[in-house]
Amino acid sequence: MHNTLDTETFTISRTFDAPRALVWKAHADVDRLKQWWGPKGCKLDVMALEFSPSGHFHYSMKYSNGPLMWGRFIYREIVAPDRIVWINSFSDANGGIARAPFPGSWPMEMLNTISFTEHDGQTTLNLRSVPFGASPEERTFFVAAFDPLRQGFGGTYDQLADYLAKSA
Repeated sequence: MHNTLDTETFTISRTFDAPRALVWKAHADVDRLKQWWGPKGCKLDVMALEFSPSGHFHYSMKYSNGPLMWGRFIYREIVAPDRIVWINSFSDANGGIARAPFPGSWPMEMLNTISFTEHDGQTTLNLRSVPFGASPEERTFFVAAFDPLRQGFGGTYDQLADYLAKSA
């Protein structure tokens, strides 16, 4: 018998040729974060970043041929430089929770944990994401989106790798 949560957990891991302190700063500092966060081809604007427990990150993303999308993080736990835990969701312009701007039953909120480990000057990020307070229909939709999620995070992490290479 398998654990239902295991089948509903999205995971992705990526190793960067950069020390953990730099990779951590890329997540914690607004001027650094806005240079790489988000899917490839998407323009990011940061409305607010309060990188602390109970703090928030509110942003907008815009593809050249698509609608403006808003998102937010509410940070739950920050253990420098090891781990960040946050709830994220799509949002409105004021930072309130909103439905995803695409068809389907995407969960309203996601619980994310990212860990940072360093070995021989390289840093590995391990991200785990699970629906938070989601209906069975939303959880099913989330699991069906694992391949597009891998593509989206792959592009985001490509941008992080480029940023880190320039910052080294």
